[in-house]
Amino acid sequence: MRSRLTSFLSVAVLATVAFLVPASPAAAAPTFRVPFPCNQTWSGETRTYHSPAYAIDFNRADDHGDPVKASAPGTVDIVADLDNASYGRYVRINHGNGYTTYYAHLSGFNVSVGQSVGYSTTIGYVGNSGNSEGSHLHYEQRLNGSDIQVRFNGNLAYYWGTANYTRTIC
Repeated sequence: MRSRLTSFLSVAVLATVAFLVPASPAAAAPTFRVPFPCNQTWSGETRTYHSPAYAIDFNRADDHGDPVKASAPGTVDIVADLDNASYGRYVRINHGNGYTTYYAHLSGFNVSVGQSVGYSTTIGYVGNSGNSEGSHLHYEQRLNGSDIQVRFNGNLAYYWGTANYTRTIC
């Protein structure tokens, strides 16, 4: 009888502790910014048939060679040139807690693997490399490897169609 009461009390205490102690909070997403210099306005297009679905293609007149900025602080973990295939020249930045960003179709690089970057770091230049039809920046945000809907300054990007984006927080 005594061991039964002890077992019951142990379970009751564990249940109370589990109820009162909150689960660890989800890791907060970085505050992503538009991946271009301050006060520039870019047209960003999203398409239901895009791969991956939530990527944004950024354009503006005569954009070939324009600087691309890191959209949030992090560490560069991929700088690759896939030649005429897929992303072509691209950079991936690891922002921690499972968040990464991809910057594809670049004309050139300005960072190397292992480099720490901040909001003002130029990581590369708009181009037309890989499987691309004209100069533009293909931009993605991912969480644990899966593409997610893009947010800038906590605001959801426009899906599906074209909208203008300006980096106003510098």
